[in-house]
Amino acid sequence: MKTQWIFLLAVTWTVLILTGGCRKKDPPTLPVLTTTVISEITLTTASGGGTISSDGGAPITARGVCWSIHKNPVISDPHTVDGAGTGKFTSMLTGLTPDTTWFVRAYATNSAGTSYGNEVEFITLPNPVFPTVTTNPVMDITLTTALCGGNVISDGGAAVTSRGICWSTGQTPTILDHKTIDGTGTGSFSSSITGLDANTPYYVRAYATNSVGTGYGDTVSFVRILPDSIEYTAIIPEFALTSVSYWDPP
Repeated sequence: MKTQWIFLLAVTWTVLILTGGCRKKDPPTLPVLTTTVISEITLTTASGGGTISSDGGAPITARGVCWSIHKNPVISDPHTVDGAGTGKFTSMLTGLTPDTTWFVRAYATNSAGTSYGNEVEFITLPNPVFPTVTTNPVMDITLTTALCGGNVISDGGAAVTSRGICWSTGQTPTILDHKTIDGTGTGSFSSSITGLDANTPYYVRAYATNSVGTGYGDTVSFVRILPDSIEYTAIIPEFALTSVSYWDPP
């Protein structure tokens, strides 16, 4: 009897082990992931990516980001393919249009299907325009020189490669006339006007140049008036009375 009980117990354990070992595994689920905030935004490109925290129990075979001008983009929209597996990844969005709102989601695919991270949005940079610049008043006027300058308020979306003032006897001076070159970038700058003639009206504008072209500030005008000559009579030794003319500087 004891031997029978031992045999039945052994059979029971064997059945339990076999049935337990043959039990099917749980089917895989969709991956779990988040979307990285967009950075390095330009007119037509941006940098994104994501982090896959769980593969859902099956290998990740594809991952990346997808984007659209509409909410909830999917992999049938423009997308990247950035390797496989879990963890962080980086994606480069290309072929974008300027000054446009875009919606982005990271995605990951395993045998259960494709899942998406949270949606983020961003706006590409607008097309550059002419710089915005103002002209300073003309100061410290001498016989042949004066001081001026300007302030580049905005680069227009492209780097200012040249700035300064231009002047002419015409009412709309340009950089094809007399000009200074006073550095690059935005902000205030000072300029020296040289080679002036007396009793001549001059017109001055600040300018700033970027890849689009040259923007100008308002036109200011000035004139250096030479005093009229003064006639006077002086007594010069050993000479008769003599008339002498001269100009009187300020």
